[in-house]
This record gives sequence, structure tokens and C-alpha cells, in this order.
Amino acid sequence: MLWAAVVLASAQAEPPPLFDAHSHYTAADARQWDAAAIMEWLDAAGVSHAAISGTPWPLARELHAQAPTRIIPLLGVYESEADKARWMHDPTLPSRVAALLAHGHWAGIGELHLFARDAGSDVFAELVRLAERHGLMLLLHGDEQIVDRAFEVAPDVRVLWAHLGTVPEPDVMTRVLQRHAERALWIDTSVRDDRIAPGGRLRPEWRHVFETHPERFVVAIDAFSPRRWERYGEIAQHIRQWTGDLPPAIQDRLLRRNAEDLFAPWLSRQR
Repeated sequence: MLWAAVVLASAQAEPPPLFDAHSHYTAADARQWDAAAIMEWLDAAGVSHAAISGTPWPLARELHAQAPTRIIPLLGVYESEADKARWMHDPTLPSRVAALLAHGHWAGIGELHLFARDAGSDVFAELVRLAERHGLMLLLHGDEQIVDRAFEVAPDVRVLWAHLGTVPEPDVMTRVLQRHAERALWIDTSVRDDRIAPGGRLRPEWRHVFETHPERFVVAIDAFSPRRWERYGEIAQHIRQWTGDLPPAIQDRLLRRNAEDLFAPWLSRQR
């Protein structure tokens, strides 16, 4: 009986696994922590998998090489932070991305920062088509018009919409999900945890959205800077806290299962 109590207490103390669906590894991060150190951050936070975009792109491949079944490499198209504001006007970018896709093994493209004023970008349209052609996830940071445009260009593309969009409100999420009910659209909650759950308590209106669309949302830590990596475990703990207000099956979907569905094509190739 004592042994059983010890095992039960240990199981209860073990945090539920978390799949970080959206993070980054930049040159600034790499100057402080090598790939082995990043794995230690993930271990300490109880993160089973992490989808990582590199700036520049080879950094994601370095992490993937360190843990091929754990790190899901996303093809970042930025050489530096300055490219966030200008990539959509670079006509040479699609051919360079196509070449990298032909000679590398990637799970997705992005993160792509784009807003309604540039929704008609031909460069963006070409990247969307590349993602669809290669069966890749497209990580988008933008307003709902960008999501609309992606599905207009390539109806079968797989999209992860970052940060609950630019207007992170429950009615906006409901509207977009209803409009794209037949599309492969997932939405991540990264950097919006305090809005969703002030003080760690889930707001009722967000509970309703998650319970109404339990298969559409994923959590993410979005380690976009060295400071964010330093807080990685703290943020993971906060995510587990507010998702704990949901029914266990829905918490498991947000923490892990929905991200597994999102990246299922890539994960299946690793087995």
C-alpha cells in the first residue's frame, strides 16, 4: 500500500506533457545556448516536442539534428529581424525558399509576419503555394484577412495562426473558425496567456470558445528572445495552470493532441 501511494503521488506530481507548437531559435539565442542547452530548457519545462523556426534558417536544423524526433524544424525565411517588414516585397524569396525545400526536410514555413495592407503580395501567394505543394504547415502572424488570403490562394494549405491573431477576442476566433470550418486551420495561444486567463484563471468566454472548438487550438511558448527562453519553464507552468481549468480531455487537446494533429504529416515521416 505504501509503494502504491508513492507511485500515485509521483504520477500526480508529474506535469502533463506539453507540445510547444511555435518557438524560435535566433542568432542571439545561439550566442548564449547551444543545442544541448536548449534541450535542457525543454527537459526542465516538461516539453515533449517543440516546433522551432530559425533566424537564420540553419539554426532550426541544428536543433533538429540534436533531437530529430523532438524538434520539429520550420523554415524561417528571415536572415535577421529586419526582414519581418520587407520579405513580402522581395521577388527573389520564393525561388530561394523552393531551393531549400528541395534539399531539406522541413515541417513548415514561417513565422511570416504580414498584415492586411500587404495581403495581395505575390511573394506571399507563392510561399502559400509552396507550402501546399509540399504538404507543409504555414505559420502566419497577421490579421484575419491574411488567413482568408492564404486559403483563397491554396484551399488545402495547413495554417497555424499565431497569437490568436491581431485582435485576440473570442468573437473574432469564432467568426474566423466558422468561415473556415472546412479548412485545415489551427490557432495558437502564444503570448496571450494573461489575456485568456488573468491571474491564471480562465475567462468564461474563452472557456466557451475552447469547449466549442476543442480541436482547433494549440498552446505555444513562442521563445522569441533570450529573455523568453530564460522564462521558458515559468511560461509552460502558467499554460498548464490555465488549461487545468478545462475538462481533462480538452486540456490534453490544447497541450498536446491538437499539435500532434497539426504536425501529423511530418511526425509520421519520422517513425
